[in-house]
Amino acid sequence: MWVKTQRTRVDYLIFALLCMLVFLIGSTIVMKFVKSDGKNVVDEKTTDVETIEVFNYDKDVIENIDKFFLKILSNSNSSMSLFLKQKIKNKEDISFSIMENIPEIFNIDDYIKSQFPAAFTFLEKEKGISIKGFENKKRPEILEDIVFIDDMMEKEEGELLEEEKLTEKDKEGIPKAEGIKTFKANKNEPYIAIYHTHGTEAYLPIKQNQYHTQDKKYNVLTIGEIIEKKLESNGHKVLHIETFHDIPSYNKSYAKSLNTINAKMKEQQNLKVVFDVHRDGVSENASYKNKALSQSKIKIDGKDVATFSIVIGPESPNKDEVLKFAKYIKQVSDTMYPGLCKGIIIKPKGKFNQFVSDHYALIEVGSNLNTIDEAKESAKVIGEILSIVIENLQE
Repeated sequence: MWVKTQRTRVDYLIFALLCMLVFLIGSTIVMKFVKSDGKNVVDEKTTDVETIEVFNYDKDVIENIDKFFLKILSNSNSSMSLFLKQKIKNKEDISFSIMENIPEIFNIDDYIKSQFPAAFTFLEKEKGISIKGFENKKRPEILEDIVFIDDMMEKEEGELLEEEKLTEKDKEGIPKAEGIKTFKANKNEPYIAIYHTHGTEAYLPIKQNQYHTQDKKYNVLTIGEIIEKKLESNGHKVLHIETFHDIPSYNKSYAKSLNTINAKMKEQQNLKVVFDVHRDGVSENASYKNKALSQSKIKIDGKDVATFSIVIGPESPNKDEVLKFAKYIKQVSDTMYPGLCKGIIIKPKGKFNQFVSDHYALIEVGSNLNTIDEAKESAKVIGEILSIVIENLQE
């Protein structure tokens, strides 16, 4: 695994800022040299930045250069795109208003810091270096990356593992753990870790931001907390990590959560079992939406309970051990609450950080089709299931 050093972070920030500066200076020089005496005009019917028409340049090639810079700038950042669209709406001279309004567009809060959040956090928190213009300002809630960037490995459906014959049962009727690695741990310290790669994943009634929120009352952090409490009530020691790894960048969430769980397991070497708790996502126009809705919950003791599934990353070097662990969880679930576990899903690719432990499970509790109450009920029974699984694997 590639690990960023402190020096690399600083170098990255400096290099990126220098590149931006060179680009701006270069574009400004080109614009000034090629501008004719005429005035740039925006077509009054134009509403899309990509279809901006700029006139009155001396040569066609100059017009293409101007359009090129505009398109690059408009695609570089959401705030830039909004700025350009507003200028179009107001029928202003876009090309040169960009150069004249650089402080407005490329300010620390709206542009630069949003592009390099890790570097700024490192400088401010770890080095005590405060960036001028950002002091004492509350950072706004950022959820736009969650909305617009998908983790394609997770988005792919994956293959549902076929049912297998149950193993031999003990006197209580619970399947025996056969062919699965056991583990030793100090029972007086946490040996189970629960964390969330996608902590903002939410349940109904939350619908905004494509069913994501930082409000713990409606997201998977509450689900992890309920599982934690159920395990602890059965005598297990648990560490629940409530960090949002999918903010500000959703597509970097697995890298961030890997750093977190690696650091915790290095710091607390008694941690042996790891659960990454998610919820599944079903898009509004999914062809399988009706099927997913019919499989989204079951009745247990008269209550609606969200179903769950276990996801396997086929590229993890310990896939076989992780798969055995998942199969055993499902066997215990099927015995205690038939129909609660929808199945084990093997994705087409990916590792999903499962290589950190042979006793690792990525559990998707319900989906965005479930209410938070249905997910909470599910977390209670999942906690019971996992408690038995861990007891049977502990030496």
